[in-house]
Amino acid sequence: MNGRGSRGPDGEAAALSPAEAAVEARALAARGEVTADDVTDVLRAVREARERA
Repeated sequence: MNGRGSRGPDGEAAALSPAEAAVEARALAARGEVTADDVTDVLRAVREARERA
C-alpha cells in the first residue's frame, strides 16, 4: 500500500478506521521507503476516522 491506493475514483482518500490506518502504516514502514505523501495520507485517514467516532 502506498497511500495513493486508498483513494477512491474521485481522488478522495477512503475513510479508514484507526485499526485499518495502523495496518496501512505498518505496511508502509515494512517496505522501508515511506514518502511524505504516505505519511500525510495515513495521518489524514486517522484524523477522519477520529472525527467519525
